[in-house]
Amino acid sequence: MIEIKQLVNKEKDEALLFTKRVYIECKDESYSEQGIETFCNFVNNKEITKSFKVYGAFEDNILKGIIATDSQKRHISLFFVGKSSQGKGIGKELINIVVNNNENSYITVNSSRYGVPIYEKLGFVKMEEEKEQDGLKFTPMKLILKDEVEK
Repeated sequence: MIEIKQLVNKEKDEALLFTKRVYIECKDESYSEQGIETFCNFVNNKEITKSFKVYGAFEDNILKGIIATDSQKRHISLFFVGKSSQGKGIGKELINIVVNNNENSYITVNSSRYGVPIYEKLGFVKMEEEKEQDGLKFTPMKLILKDEVEK
């Protein structure tokens, strides 16, 4: 059974290490050395990550996946499920935590090539074609949560 909880302090730090491990495990031909360095520097930047809301998915007290958003839950900054745990619905449960506790009309993400089909399966749509910045290749995507015309 999967337990999802918000992570703080030491658990949050361990989850950030987990993201780097999964990122490297899931790398494909679109990853460059510069991109890997950029990603690791981003994850290591405490000034950026301290404001993240981080949720972890645990099975038998072992971290299987994480999702991190900005403080307003408007952008998914990190979303990783361990390779051996992929395809078991853990990612969907993590997305649901963010979606079901969200006041925004949409959520954005800059997806790796590896993640695009996963995000599409979860209802995200591409906003632009793949871009590259500081060696990182990503596709801007968006999930509409509710119509913005609601007043």
